[in-house]
Amino acid sequence: MKNKLIMFVQVLVSVVILAYLFNSIFEGQATDKLKPLVTGNSAAVLHLGLRPDQIESIRANCVMANRPTGINLKMLPLHQRLPVIWGIGPVGLWAAFRTISVAWFFLAVLCMGVVCLVGTIRWQLILRVQGLDLKFSRAVSIFFVGMFFNAFLLGSTGGDVIKAWYVAHETHHKKAEAVITVIVDRLIGLLVLFVIALVMMCIFYHRVFEDKRLIGFSIFTLAVVVVTITGTILGLWKGFADKLPGLRAWLKKLPKYDMLERMVNAYRVYVSHPSVLVKTVLQSVCVHFFSMFSIICVAKGLHITAAGFVDYFLYLPIINSLAAVPISFSGFGVREGMYVGMFAQVHMPEVQALALSLIGYLASLVWSLVGGIFFLTHRKEIPPATQFDIAE
Repeated sequence: MKNKLIMFVQVLVSVVILAYLFNSIFEGQATDKLKPLVTGNSAAVLHLGLRPDQIESIRANCVMANRPTGINLKMLPLHQRLPVIWGIGPVGLWAAFRTISVAWFFLAVLCMGVVCLVGTIRWQLILRVQGLDLKFSRAVSIFFVGMFFNAFLLGSTGGDVIKAWYVAHETHHKKAEAVITVIVDRLIGLLVLFVIALVMMCIFYHRVFEDKRLIGFSIFTLAVVVVTITGTILGLWKGFADKLPGLRAWLKKLPKYDMLERMVNAYRVYVSHPSVLVKTVLQSVCVHFFSMFSIICVAKGLHITAAGFVDYFLYLPIINSLAAVPISFSGFGVREGMYVGMFAQVHMPEVQALALSLIGYLASLVWSLVGGIFFLTHRKEIPPATQFDIAE
């Protein structure tokens, strides 16, 4: 019940943020399209599909000759304003979508395919440390099934849980070890992403100081990196729970304490495999690079010229870092808002930034659909969702 409530809140947050963001962008689009009304040229807006009474209402209530924009749609009552905004605004977004080059979009999809491939290899290395030796083909299958669940399914059973269950099911039910591989895989990927964002902000520090939001985010990123590294060190410190009075006794009162202890012990195994940690960190850098390059390909396909390579490599790690925080479902809303806000610094039109975010996500969604094929192929091996309990 708690997991379902959290998921409901995440979906609600996503819907609210997206609705606000879309409404704001579409209002700007509608305002631009209606500017001819300032000069009394009604014929210039007839192609927008508005009724004569709507045009007259906008002229009577919204035309403000003493303002630079000339139009203020907020003067309309809400029940009149929304049909105008949502009747005109989406046309601009659709026009941006239609400009995408198929060749560049295909290259963006290929880049995300590289992300999936390297991500599978990284996870396989992490699995082997725990003695969970899966064939590469099987690791690929499980990886994509996890992507499918993460992208499409709502509920308490997420893609990471599915991946852990699959591995436990196929390796004599080493559940604690299976779970820790998923946690370590996610931890390394996120930590490397935050470090990349921090490094880019250090390199382009002069641009960071020009934007108060980037200053705040750099402090937040540094804090996350410090906390994560501190937590990693404490997790690897054998006997730490006995150093603080009463900590061990409190931990033993937790549900599934034996499972937790096995997971911590499995986690500590990685400290004796530094070469694996180095390889997985380098692979994570590769994953994030190709993920960013995929967005650059989409930008090329949309014929966006406002941003250069430096802008993408500065802003995208920041955007991806915030989108990775489980505020909304799959980062929806947060990611789109960050694209619009960040790339506004280089004067990228809002509708282009929104299209860039949505089509970039679509490039990764293609591979989630591939995961659906793997899921359907192996569906007989998956018990009902209510039976997933890797904490047993």
